[in-house]
Amino acid sequence: MVAVDDDLRTRLDAVATVAAGLGPEAADREAEHKLPTEQLSHLLAAGAGALRVPVEYGGSGAPVRVLADVLIDIAAGDSNLAQIFRGHLGLTEILRFADPGPARETLLRSAAGGAFFGPAGAELSTPNLKELATSLRRDGDHYLLSGRKYYTTGSLYADWLNVLVSVDGEFVSAIVPRRSEGVTVIDDWDGFGQRLTASGTAVFESVRVDPDYLLRHRDPLTNDYMEAFYQFVHSATQAGIARAVADDLADLVRGRARSYPLASTPEPAADPQVLQIVGEVRGKAYSARANVLHLAGTLDEFLADPSPARAERALLDSAATQVVNTDLVGAATWQFFNAGSASALKTRLGLDRHWRNARTVSSHNPAVYKAALIGDHAVNGTRPRSFLNSLGDS
Repeated sequence: MVAVDDDLRTRLDAVATVAAGLGPEAADREAEHKLPTEQLSHLLAAGAGALRVPVEYGGSGAPVRVLADVLIDIAAGDSNLAQIFRGHLGLTEILRFADPGPARETLLRSAAGGAFFGPAGAELSTPNLKELATSLRRDGDHYLLSGRKYYTTGSLYADWLNVLVSVDGEFVSAIVPRRSEGVTVIDDWDGFGQRLTASGTAVFESVRVDPDYLLRHRDPLTNDYMEAFYQFVHSATQAGIARAVADDLADLVRGRARSYPLASTPEPAADPQVLQIVGEVRGKAYSARANVLHLAGTLDEFLADPSPARAERALLDSAATQVVNTDLVGAATWQFFNAGSASALKTRLGLDRHWRNARTVSSHNPAVYKAALIGDHAVNGTRPRSFLNSLGDS
């Protein structure tokens, strides 16, 4: 049990109230491509974006274990919003590790006050994240940032952008205001799932960057932790989808009035085979959440006493959680329709979104690579290596 003080409890209750209201209109928002700007605003006003901000900067200083359940709650209501938070939460963690200075002070306090961060890392013009074309060049007392990013999940909603560049053989985060001159964020994400995450294009045309707002990723242990943390957010989103599937399936079966000729009873809500499926789906949702909570505990242990061994454990646990939760949520969203019958296929219900959203989230950091990482460690003793520590690799 994690101890929660009165201030944090008040904030958690406020966030939970908002999260509980996300689900009823989630399918309609997706069908109409209505961006969840209002819902995000309510979550930020309730304090969701300040949960991991240290208390001395006006935040809650909540453990990762507490954040885990909040993310699962949000994802159960609308998985788009949980993923939208990933970049914000990631930069908040980076700032917690950053040296004292204007960026850390200003950005953490702004997050405590409801400001939102968005990411801009990947590029479609390069073969992988190690080879970034986005440039950062000195121009007098400042820098100029130029490039084109994609998969910028949540940046359309952001106040500040975390733009990843490679400078002199190291990764650097250039932090710029979202509305800086030369910044354009485009809602051109066309994936079949997570349709409202705004995971599209961001263009930077000679955007001015304050040198104080360059954050260099030089600490290997922090980099390992960050890789595990980013994966944690995806896994929590998967767990929230699994819970939504379990809840929607119970509601659907409860309301079914027709059954199949081969069924053992004319009432679906009393059919033992249907009930078995409902129970199996709920069991998968339970397991997915338990995996995320275990991973959150591993991350909190690292933060309490950072060490190479705990960083390695965080990477391995995050990989295992991705592998297992990908299977769990995938199976749950498929089983759903075995108990839901043909009535669950109606377009207006939007129940297919759970499978599409789960498959989309699970396509990030594909589980096959995470499984290989675990296997290489188990068989050959190979230490897992995070992306931010990879520039020195051949």
